[in-house]
Amino acid sequence: MDGIILIDKPKDLTSHQVVSRIRKLFPGVKAGHTGTLDPMATGVLPICLGKATRVAEYIIELPKKYQAGITFGIVSDTEDITGKIEIKENATMPAIEQVTGIIDYFTGDIEQTPPYYSAVKYKGKPMYRWIRQGKQVPRKKRLIKIYDMKLINYDIKNEPHLTLEISCSKGTYIRTLAADIGKKAGCGAVLSELRRLRVGPYGVENASTLDELEQISKAGKCEKLLQPIDSALSHIASLNLDDKQIEGLKNGKIVPIDESEHRDLDNSGKIIRFYDLKGNFKGIASTVNDKGVTGLKTLKYLARDVTQKGEH
Repeated sequence: MDGIILIDKPKDLTSHQVVSRIRKLFPGVKAGHTGTLDPMATGVLPICLGKATRVAEYIIELPKKYQAGITFGIVSDTEDITGKIEIKENATMPAIEQVTGIIDYFTGDIEQTPPYYSAVKYKGKPMYRWIRQGKQVPRKKRLIKIYDMKLINYDIKNEPHLTLEISCSKGTYIRTLAADIGKKAGCGAVLSELRRLRVGPYGVENASTLDELEQISKAGKCEKLLQPIDSALSHIASLNLDDKQIEGLKNGKIVPIDESEHRDLDNSGKIIRFYDLKGNFKGIASTVNDKGVTGLKTLKYLARDVTQKGEH
């Protein structure tokens, strides 16, 4: 079984726990997630199965979209509602004009400091482990991008006070964004709700709950839920090759390509996905330049050959 299955992750489960449940449904099949969702979060979680685990790194790079609920007037050590809460006494809620200005301020390229309670590593260990040991460690700012941030609702009388739809780059911590919005507003804030709506081409509307997946598994119809491996690579250029070229790539050879036909591939190191002439996906290659001749070298050969049918 090779492909990507979309799970609508429930609240209070870790991404690793979701993978564990899926492994029990498909014994002997490799499975791995493509970037963690915090336990408090819900929404689309792409799970790679079989050979698709080899493209997980490309899914992690894809942009994400979230719906976030933010509560003003409180802060926490985790920057979300699950942490140790401190109420900001006499905090003044921002006016709607201030909220829209803050949204504009945090849209585009911004610097973000990852939270202490995160999987960002320091000296080989996740930061949250250092903090749980009572040790303070340095945090480095990272450049991220907020492509778009839409105001869905603002209501100072009910929680969450602010609901946003956020499209962002990889590596963005929405709870840190919520905390930074609170600082900018001058009243503090935490992330109180989070739902991931999209990862690249994968929308939550096409995801299944774990209960639904278990029922479909019992009926033996899980194959219908699988997204093809190359769906994770739609942002990468593609190329159709003949059987001789594909055989060469399969065997680790550098395969020359005609630069006059593929002028956009003349730069060494460009990644492409390659197909046979019938449109069947075969793998991922990179361009190489050897003595002035442009060719392709396989990075990952992902096709399932006839001789491999007995494998998981």
